[in-house]
Amino acid sequence: MTRNTLAAFALGALLAPVATAQTSPFLPDALHRALVNEISGDRAFEHVRHLSHFHRTGGSHDFFAATEYLRGAAAAAGLKDVALVRQKWPGAHAWSATSGEAWVRGPEEWKLASYGEIALSVADNSRTTHVKAALVDVGAGVTDADYEGRDVKGKIVLASGAPGKVTELAVWKRGALGIVSSVTNRKEAFDAPDQVAWARVPYEAKGIEGVADGTPGTFAVVISPRRARTLQKLVAAGPVEVAVDIEASFAEPAEQAYVEGYIRGSEPGEPQVVLTAHIQEEMTSANDDGSGCGNLLEIARALDVLIAEGRVPRPRRDIRFWWVNEFSSEEQWFRENPEAPRKMLVALNQDMVGARQSQGGRVQYASRLPWSLPHALDDVMESVLTAVRDGNNELLTMRGQKIPQPFSKEIVAVKGSREPFHARMVPYFGNTDHHAFTPARIGVPATTLTNWPDEFIHSTGDELDNIDATQLERNAVVIAAVAWYFANVGEADAPLLATQVAAGARARAALDLRTAQAHLAQAKPEERAAAFRAARNLVSQAYAKELKALGSVRRFAGKGRAAELVAAFSQRFEGARAADFEALERAFTAFTGQQPPNVALSAEERKMAEEVYAPLKDPVAWESAMDKAKLPSGLHPIVRFEILNLADGRRTTLEVHDVVAAQALSAGAWYYGTVTPAQVKAVLEAAATAGAYTRKGR
Repeated sequence: MTRNTLAAFALGALLAPVATAQTSPFLPDALHRALVNEISGDRAFEHVRHLSHFHRTGGSHDFFAATEYLRGAAAAAGLKDVALVRQKWPGAHAWSATSGEAWVRGPEEWKLASYGEIALSVADNSRTTHVKAALVDVGAGVTDADYEGRDVKGKIVLASGAPGKVTELAVWKRGALGIVSSVTNRKEAFDAPDQVAWARVPYEAKGIEGVADGTPGTFAVVISPRRARTLQKLVAAGPVEVAVDIEASFAEPAEQAYVEGYIRGSEPGEPQVVLTAHIQEEMTSANDDGSGCGNLLEIARALDVLIAEGRVPRPRRDIRFWWVNEFSSEEQWFRENPEAPRKMLVALNQDMVGARQSQGGRVQYASRLPWSLPHALDDVMESVLTAVRDGNNELLTMRGQKIPQPFSKEIVAVKGSREPFHARMVPYFGNTDHHAFTPARIGVPATTLTNWPDEFIHSTGDELDNIDATQLERNAVVIAAVAWYFANVGEADAPLLATQVAAGARARAALDLRTAQAHLAQAKPEERAAAFRAARNLVSQAYAKELKALGSVRRFAGKGRAAELVAAFSQRFEGARAADFEALERAFTAFTGQQPPNVALSAEERKMAEEVYAPLKDPVAWESAMDKAKLPSGLHPIVRFEILNLADGRRTTLEVHDVVAAQALSAGAWYYGTVTPAQVKAVLEAAATAGAYTRKGR
């Protein structure tokens, strides 16, 4: 989009007579209409339907069949330079099964499971097997006590625990032939007694006491908890013999792949906007992540049509569409192309974006950025997501308005539901492909749309009947709009962006001040000095983060009015921070009747204030060292991730602690837990011991 056209879109939005709570300056009405008229959740659903035929375990025959489908569909969607790229997959084992059945042969014949009927019936990494043996019920099978008084050597065990642990205790240590598993991905088996879970057995033993490294795994046949209960009754009544026949193989060498294509921009030297979704999952895996793959294809088709028909101009920057092997594709690509992150502006991921939200109470969550990587992307994403959400919910006061009802800016697929859209931004989470872009060594601002909770994930429950074409369409509009904005934003648009980021910063800082004051009020009398330090640190770190997010606008601002605006807002932040410090001090006095304490650093903290951990400059060497690191438990994985991100060779260990402690306090103990200086020190020391960091004085 040209700068003048983008400005016209923005002006139209600002003058539109629709309630501002349901509009976004980053999704003006003209663009909203164009996207909603062209993007089809019904088309996306058909792609999901096709992908659900494949048991897409990474590197398998079905995985590559799915990539071929995506390659053809991406080309048909109008993308340029479409390619299916095979990649190395270090340390992986690309497993495929061609057949598998398990039968009870006595006391009466009963087919337990069939790969041809339910692909999840054979656990990943199961070896080719042709055995007939007695079945022994070992309960969960994950503790030594489960095997007391039970001889499993040369037999097959029936177990509900994690197949990896059951393999260790039953197969490797006690000589069992394999497993009939009723493992579940739900918190309780009775929540979904008929689901068959996606499971895997270990490829080989490694680092297990009493088991030689390299000892191969055998097999697991996976059945539902209800079927396992019937089998338990049979075993209790008398001897049960089970026959298992599996044909499987491992590709050598293991390979993975990604499919990519482009909408080419008018200024090819500009950094790209990257859109991702991941291919590999189990069969059917409709929502995770068939939904993201289908939406990516539909966004590509819709934008290509809009450009070709002149309804929107060609974007300024390339938009790269990337269907990947989750995490692994991006990580391998960045290893092979270390300069690539500099050519990327932002990354937007879709993972589980088709949920029928009424089934399981699912909510569409968008991830904020980690505090180690502040950026304007947060404000653009939240603005667009909120506008689409509010336009597809009905509130009581709307009955008195002369606007469309029940949804004022309706996005509903022909074959989809008319359910409301439950969506919100939350503090940073990982677990999907945007997380491959945010490590410090990559540093590309990235977010995702991901629904949760999900009681169907990684099981036979993730079927097409849980997919809602309406939710596919809404999420596709959100991602397309945010991608389109960043594919076009330039100097003329930077003042608006600066105002929105600055206003969002003040709102977030106000929330953090409220959290800090509540933290003070709730502290026990003997803990109030420490609570005051934590509260003051939260206010300080919150402003530091927001200043960096505002600073990211400078990339688009040039040296004109926008740059002056960013500088003016930054200066105002300094005064606001001082005012918030004063408000915190007044709150302390009101709560306690005392003056705020001058909290001295402990001996441990003084030492941490004089040391710095610097990561290895070579990212491949860093990764290799971190693979060997034995990081301490007790911290949330995102907190550990942030500690490693923030230890950049300039921040002291205490400064690293202060950022992650503020981030955890801001989100809440229920979200990330709590953080102590000793925990931060322990993480960095473990990473240094592994050789990933060097320790030095300040």
